[in-house]
Amino acid sequence: MQRQEIVAVRAYTVSRGGGDYHAQGPQHWIVGEIATPMSQYPEFRATRTSWGIDVLGTLVVEVETRDGVIGFGVSTGGVPAAWIVEQHLARFVVGKTPWDVETIWDQMYRATLFYGRKGLVLNAISAVDLALWDALGRIRQEPVYAM
Repeated sequence: MQRQEIVAVRAYTVSRGGGDYHAQGPQHWIVGEIATPMSQYPEFRATRTSWGIDVLGTLVVEVETRDGVIGFGVSTGGVPAAWIVEQHLARFVVGKTPWDVETIWDQMYRATLFYGRKGLVLNAISAVDLALWDALGRIRQEPVYAM
């Protein structure tokens, strides 16, 4: 099997879709009362979105190989996470192959030591990781769950 080099990493945002599962209509089951980190404050108990978790939107990441294989990954994090992917994390992906997925994840995680080990940064890393696994599955012609 060919170990295709990654030539591009793209990140963009969409609203009300993908990883942005908070942004649902009022009749959707997920918008009801639920325990969140803000539940200790009565004014934020009403819905999942009452405290603003939905403001960032969905992050979509694409990794593209020299042979045109495109892997997709989604997470939350919106514009700030897209910036992290394109301005920082892409350097650990371009020039590698999807087969290097574990090394790439480790390098992205270690490289973000000084500004994030939680939240937005891990959402950005996760979207890249999912895109790498998706590309690898396409190259191997296998579903990701079987790898």
